[in-house]
Amino acid sequence: MSYARSGLLVSLRDWFSVPLSAENLMEKYIRSNDVKALAALYDRHGNRLYYYLLILSNADTAADVTQKTWLKVMENKHQYRANGKFESWLFTVGRNTLVDELRKHNRYQYTGDTETIVDENIQLANNGINDFHQLICLLPFEQKEAFSLQQEGFSLAEIAQICAVPQETIKTRLRYARDKLKNALESRHE
Repeated sequence: MSYARSGLLVSLRDWFSVPLSAENLMEKYIRSNDVKALAALYDRHGNRLYYYLLILSNADTAADVTQKTWLKVMENKHQYRANGKFESWLFTVGRNTLVDELRKHNRYQYTGDTETIVDENIQLANNGINDFHQLICLLPFEQKEAFSLQQEGFSLAEIAQICAVPQETIKTRLRYARDKLKNALESRHE
C-alpha cells in the first residue's frame, strides 16, 4: 500500500504553510467570498465574542447578538479596514449590535457620559454571590465592558476604540471596576 493512497503523505505546501492571521483571513473573505476563511474567523473568534456579550447581557441576548454580529460581518465586510485589527473591528460591531438590541427593548439608557443597562435579568442576592463571574455581572455596564475587554487581551487604545470613548475614560472605568471587585471580594472574606 502506498503512502499516498493511505492518506499518510502530507503535501509540502501544507507542511510548511503558516496559518493566516485574522486580518489576512478577512481580506481573503472580502476578495473572494471564501466561506472557509469566514469559518476560520468564526472558529477563532466566535466563542470570545459570545463570552464578551454574555458578560454584558444574558445568555439569550448574547447568543442572538453574536449571530447578528456575524451576519453584519458578512453583509458589511466592505467596511472592514485592512489597517486595523480584525478582532477589534469584530468586537466593535458586536458591541454596537448589543447596544442597538438593548435600546430596542428599552434596556439601555445613555445619559451624558454614562451608559447603563436597565434590569438585564441579573438578580443576585448579596449572600448568593459565589463566583467572580457573578461579581463582574454586578458592575455597571461601562465598567463591566472595559474590564471584560481588558480580560480578553485588548489594549487600552483598542478598548477605547471599541467603546468609542477616550483612553482616559477607559482607565477610569477600569480603576472603578477593579476597586469595586476588590471591595466585594474583601467583604466576602471578612
